[in-house]
Amino acid sequence: MSQKYSLKVHGAGQEIGRSSFVLNADNEHVLLDYGVKFTPEETAYPVPLDVKLDATVLSHAHFDHSGFIPSLFVNNPAPLFMTRATGELSKMLWLDSLKIADMEGLTPAYNPSHIAAAEAATVGMQYRKPVNVTKNMELELFDAGHILGSSLVKFNMKNNKSFMYTGDYMLPPIRLQGGADLKHAGNVDYLLMESTYGNRIHPDREKTVKAFVEKIRETLDRGGHAIIAAFAIGRSQEIADILFEHGVDAPVFMDGMARKATEIYHQYPQYNSKPKVVQRMLEQLNIVRHPGIRKQALKEPSVVITTAGMLEGGPVMFYLGHLHADQRSSLLITGYQVKGTKGRTLLETGKIELDSGWVEPKMEIQRYDFSAHSGKDHLEQTIRTLNPEHIVLIHGDQLISREFAEELRGQGLKVSNPAVGETVEL
Repeated sequence: MSQKYSLKVHGAGQEIGRSSFVLNADNEHVLLDYGVKFTPEETAYPVPLDVKLDATVLSHAHFDHSGFIPSLFVNNPAPLFMTRATGELSKMLWLDSLKIADMEGLTPAYNPSHIAAAEAATVGMQYRKPVNVTKNMELELFDAGHILGSSLVKFNMKNNKSFMYTGDYMLPPIRLQGGADLKHAGNVDYLLMESTYGNRIHPDREKTVKAFVEKIRETLDRGGHAIIAAFAIGRSQEIADILFEHGVDAPVFMDGMARKATEIYHQYPQYNSKPKVVQRMLEQLNIVRHPGIRKQALKEPSVVITTAGMLEGGPVMFYLGHLHADQRSSLLITGYQVKGTKGRTLLETGKIELDSGWVEPKMEIQRYDFSAHSGKDHLEQTIRTLNPEHIVLIHGDQLISREFAEELRGQGLKVSNPAVGETVEL
């Protein structure tokens, strides 16, 4: 009797955010990620689970993939598989979310005891060291090249079929990450693949770095501050590496959760390609540990790497509050800006809402593409390398993922592009 496989999309179908999928292999159920999507209107959670889980696998720590994981541990959870680095980074984000909820007077979906239970249930994995997660499924993780500890998730089934979930991944190397390890993954039968950039190819990264550094120097030369809005995990460390490499001649500060994330990068050198650079970050950067250092950063021309990457709160709002009217200063945005976020609104309208109200900043605003997601050319290369019989596209804006799916079908490939709540028969 042949085995039957299906995949139910609980989040990130024809959208970006709240990644969550249940793989059903002959009534064995494995949850892949369990994230949260923040929008100005609401916080969106995955569609509720309707099966008993045999296992959960977390691809990486970013909150849109990991943010709802502790809620699983309210009721009899399954074992939780991930790399140790992903576990440490996720715990940092979970605890921070509780802190923010408390500050805003909100009731979170989980508490510290659930985080502790998630930790206790975690099976820390190494790349390319397979483990059995159910009776019929063997799990193997490969470096996804996205952030510290990020994984391509591969299942080898008892009938010799294989399934891979890419999570967020970056095929070519980027500074501290060595690039996604497709070489050791082998062919797969079913591929659940992100499609964030299914419509475009990223610009040349070294040209982007050159323009970025030139803008920082230009800002400093005119006596301004270069405020770099960056994600705490991955992007902040990459930016610090760029500044070291190019010898930017000014005090460099790191503010927000990036400090703790950098310490975790240092704790797990096996997951990054430049452990000595990470050590240098902790030794040589001006780490903002209290508000007094924040004020110090504004006393003379400086560079500040700070969260939040999409301008949704965090220390970056302090700097914008003080510098938005300073024509000498610059705000450099380095990551994807989800529709509806303050960062996206600022780029589209030239206005941002601060504590003092809506303002039209006089400081220079520039966006640079430092994406750690594979571009369209690398998505296509992945398909050629893995040679799947069935591709399921997720984690992409509705229009982009639909168009990419149609393009792949035009090449004779079997492609599904499910919406949230839909089930795909594999």
